[in-house]
Amino acid sequence: MTGLPTDRLADLIGRVREIVGDEWEKPAVGRPHVLPLATTVIAVLFGLRHNLPDEVLAEVFGCSQATITRYHQILRPILRGVTRPEVDQRLAQTRREGVLVDGFLAPVGEREDYHGLFSGKKHLSGQNVQVIANLDGHVADVGEPVNGARHDAAAFHISGIAQRWADHLTAGGPGMIGDCGYQGTGPITPHKKPPGGELTAKQKASM
Repeated sequence: MTGLPTDRLADLIGRVREIVGDEWEKPAVGRPHVLPLATTVIAVLFGLRHNLPDEVLAEVFGCSQATITRYHQILRPILRGVTRPEVDQRLAQTRREGVLVDGFLAPVGEREDYHGLFSGKKHLSGQNVQVIANLDGHVADVGEPVNGARHDAAAFHISGIAQRWADHLTAGGPGMIGDCGYQGTGPITPHKKPPGGELTAKQKASM
């Protein structure tokens, strides 16, 4: 449900417990929380990982939507804080190495009051999210969301990712790899087959 191995999940729950203490299950005043702390952490991580509405999580974990919403408000900043050392460590390491860049469309549903969300390529309304990962595919940085109608080449710059990782695009820099959607923006990209033509043997060998 969380995408974490059992030992890492237990470690994360332990870090959260160090912050909230035993008051979660045994408050000095008032009633204990509806869900135990371990279950609450799993519920919040599950919702974040799959982008689930609070009412769906409430149904899965047998509590009210208001309870899930309150748990998100309480635990999200705590989870962000206790995982900060690993985030900073991965970011620092990735800054010294070559990276991958890609974008994905985060669906947001039909929103008539917002323009430019519909992606003709994906046939969905959403936001283009640019992601930097190390060469093992582990995420190191995420850009500001961009309207889904914008292609990766534009979102790369609008999201702030191009500016934050500009050193990777300089001569002698660690380097950045992207797909064909980033051609002409700086990252190393595959060769596109020219209209009505074929790639050279050298171009095919470099892909």
